[in-house]
Order: sequence, then structure tokens, then C-alpha cells
Amino acid sequence: MKWITKSILAALALLLFMLRNAFQQNLKSHTVELPAIRPFKPFRLMFISDIHRRTLNGNLTANPVDVVIIGGDLAEKGVPLSRVEHNLKVLSQLGELYFIWGNHDRNVGEAELRKLFEKYKVTVLENEWVTLFGNPQLKLVGLDYFIYEKDAISKAFSGVEPEDTVLFASHTPSIFKYVRENHPADFLLAGHTHGGQIRLGRFGITEKGHFRETNGKTELISNGYGTTKLPLRLGAEAEYHVYTIQPKLTEHI
Repeated sequence: MKWITKSILAALALLLFMLRNAFQQNLKSHTVELPAIRPFKPFRLMFISDIHRRTLNGNLTANPVDVVIIGGDLAEKGVPLSRVEHNLKVLSQLGELYFIWGNHDRNVGEAELRKLFEKYKVTVLENEWVTLFGNPQLKLVGLDYFIYEKDAISKAFSGVEPEDTVLFASHTPSIFKYVRENHPADFLLAGHTHGGQIRLGRFGITEKGHFRETNGKTELISNGYGTTKLPLRLGAEAEYHVYTIQPKLTEHI
């Protein structure tokens, strides 16, 4: 019977380990150089996605950032609006806030969320673009997870020129290949997959999150900060990201 006891203890230890992993606060940071025809002042950007049921800690980063992009699934059904408001308040103290809809967000109540976004001065990007820091050639493009509109992606990039420096944010990375092939985007950011959430070595339901360069474009797929349903993680650590964005001057041909 000893082996049964040992097996039970090992299973409990693994469960506690996965629970601990789900509530870690791992900061991933990099310096990213983006091609720029018109120079821009380097800035710091935070990307955080898939917060779901977690409560943000006020010490997310020791230093403020200039821009915060919430990459969807800020909330989900059953999450109290008071917790959502707390999380927005924490993030609003760090830098200018931008939000991309995820597949769970509207389940908490779209009208109520929009009221909170207005209160905390969150810019919601719904198949549209904005300029950053008043630089007409530095743009952030955001895509709604639910593409209700015809030609939503084309609409999102409607004011983007080939010579612009472009950051593109989407909740799901499944659109990355199409965007890279059809639109100018220098830095692509997404979450949604949770990195598979529970992985056995190299194997998981989805690919583990990564930060890499693909065909001359920089892309981030985040493991996400929280979880939905079971708060368990294995092999796909909870994470959020802070990037120092610098211009790499190029000549327009």
C-alpha cells in the first residue's frame, strides 16, 4: 500500500505545483528595434493578456511604462465587476491604456465594461488604428476578436501606409500569417492560447508562447497572465511583458 500513498502524495504535490504556477507573476522584458522612416522617441510598452479571474498586484512593474495594451480576456463570466475595476485602476496608473476584445470579455457585460473603460480612459480598438505620441507614422492597430464587420482587417489598416511603423494587437494569433502577408505590421502581439496551459514537455494543446522574429517581423504570443476554469499551469508559465521600443532608421524606397 505504500506505493499508493506515495502516488497520492506525488499527485497532490504536482497539483500544488501547478496551482502555484498559475498564480506566479513572471515579467518578460526585451528591447525591440522597429524600422522607422521618421524617428520616434524610444518608449516602454506593457502587454498583458488573459487576466481572466486573477487580481492584479500593484507592483506589476517597478517603473511606469508609456503604453499598456490589454490583449483581451480582461474578464470572463462570473468575474465581479469590482475586480475588473481594480485591475483597470492598477493598469491605468502605469501608462496610457489600450484594449482589444477577447472571446470572454463580453460575457461579463459589454455595457458595464464600456462604462469602466470610459472611467479609466481606456481606448478600445475595434478594427481601427491610432497614432502614438502624435507621430503620424507610428501607429497601433487593434482587431476585435469577433470580426462582425465585413472587411474588418482591411478597415483596421485603412489609414496605415507602407512606410509607417506599425504595432498590431489581436487577441488571437491565428490571424498573424494573414496580416504579415497582406498588411504592413512590424510588431505583432497576441495571447489567447495560454501557451497550452498544461504541457507535458514539448507537447501541449497549443504552441507554447514565444517572442521571435518571423520573416523580418517581430511577434509575441503570450502565455497570458491568468487562466480560465481550472487555475493550473504546467510548462507554460503565467507572464506579462514589458518592451523597450526603439526606432531603427531606414530609408524609404
